[in-house]
Amino acid sequence: MRIAQLTSNFHKVSPLSTQALYSHAAWLVNGLVANGNDVTLFGSGDSETAGKLFSVSDKAVSEAPEEFRRNYLHLLMSQCYRHAGDFDIIHSHFTLLSAFYSSLVDTPTITGVHSPIDEHLKPFLNIYKDNNYVSFSLAQRRQMPELNWVANIYHGVDTKIFTYNDTPKDYFLYLGRITEEKGVHLAIQSAKAAGVPLVIAGRSYPNEGYWHQQMEKSIDGETVRYVGEAGFQAKIELLRNARGLLFPTQYDEVFGLVMIEAMACGTPVIAWNKGSVSEVIQDKHTGYVVNSVDEMTRAIQNIGKIRREDCRKRAEMFFSIETMVAGYEKVYMRLIEDHQSSIRAKNKPQE
Repeated sequence: MRIAQLTSNFHKVSPLSTQALYSHAAWLVNGLVANGNDVTLFGSGDSETAGKLFSVSDKAVSEAPEEFRRNYLHLLMSQCYRHAGDFDIIHSHFTLLSAFYSSLVDTPTITGVHSPIDEHLKPFLNIYKDNNYVSFSLAQRRQMPELNWVANIYHGVDTKIFTYNDTPKDYFLYLGRITEEKGVHLAIQSAKAAGVPLVIAGRSYPNEGYWHQQMEKSIDGETVRYVGEAGFQAKIELLRNARGLLFPTQYDEVFGLVMIEAMACGTPVIAWNKGSVSEVIQDKHTGYVVNSVDEMTRAIQNIGKIRREDCRKRAEMFFSIETMVAGYEKVYMRLIEDHQSSIRAKNKPQE
């Protein structure tokens, strides 16, 4: 298949990216190429990919002034659709923006919905509800069930890089953005109540006020330790050596990539019952699904009941790169065949 992968050029696509969308796109392209597909990535000029790279900027444009970022973004999208005839299918990683272009060309587009569907997006998406959308969890579809969801494909993780460790150290881990919607303060409360050390890694946003109000006073460098934003290799070591990952999200997660990264390392996950959580974690088998600080505290205390090898097996079975890529190949082929059948039907002579 000739496949275009369309991403934002705000950040570079790379398997080592700590931003889920850009690492997801990188692993998908590399996996598709490994399976013999002809793949072109539309992204920033410094992206790292096994596919062909098409860019309108030498590097990621996240640091450019806003008006330039916007222009670069739409230039890249327009170039993708200008070359639509070179591809059998276009896979867009934009929730909405590519819809403004996709109806102008004959090549079918499938759209990955990477972000929660906010209320302000719904009127626009409703106009394009018959486009082809792929969800990353069945829970995600509840946000807007009227969209034409053509597939549900879970994210994948490279189990050769996120390797199994059966001898963790004595700490629990929070890994992710440090914002109120991620509920980091709830992880702190639970760890303190359970009497276990907590390591926090992730980007902080001091201008939001959450850091100063909820975080700073709790970090003592011993029972609660902040190690900053972890790079790719540092992230892996933190996950491999944690007794458990705390995922106290307070909004409906589209997927939650860090959960499967942890499980691939054998690390159980204790997560709030929001969005995709109950699909990713098998409660009381590969972690615990909770609804309160008290429940998270008890889950921390019972983490020894979870077998780390079961976490690894679930990641290998349901959340590998190979499984993810196979899912996309299947839906691409179906959409291409449906499109070709539609063309044949239109061109069939009238009797």
